[in-house]
Amino acid sequence: MAVVRVGAVALVLCLLGLLVWDVAHRTHGGIAAKVDAGQTVAAPKLQLPRLGGGSFDLAALRGKVVVLNFWASWCVECKAEAKTLHDAAARWHGKDVVVIGVDTKDLSFAAERYMARYDVNYPVIRDVDGSKGNAWGVTGYPETFIVDRSGRVVPPHVDGPIPAARLDDAIRQALRA
Repeated sequence: MAVVRVGAVALVLCLLGLLVWDVAHRTHGGIAAKVDAGQTVAAPKLQLPRLGGGSFDLAALRGKVVVLNFWASWCVECKAEAKTLHDAAARWHGKDVVVIGVDTKDLSFAAERYMARYDVNYPVIRDVDGSKGNAWGVTGYPETFIVDRSGRVVPPHVDGPIPAARLDDAIRQALRA
């Protein structure tokens, strides 16, 4: 019986080790990989329901710079980043810049509670199963992409909380493009 337990523990530890290795060595694919390499690429089609009703189509925002932030209510780093996005949405409002939150792999009531707690002042869309984020190369949360006025995803792609100064610089650069 003790041999079976030792074997089971060893198997669990091996599987855990593989999981940790996979997470540590995971690389972005899709749009994220290209933008991380310094490329500017056409934004993929992004049509999702808005949280609270209605629909969203990224193509309808051509002519504006779009800050696309993938997040989830259970994400600790997303909570740390919330004020930065709130402040940016307020600061850039009416200046051809739109901040869009993409709530991912989340329940709507949890997302709504997060939005109220962190005073989310910009539109939020729902990627319930994460499939749209996968197409963009999202591997964790938060992740931020910048889409220029022509509908192209431009550097930087930020994996993790984006500092306010870096976000403002990216927006200014996209507005000049």
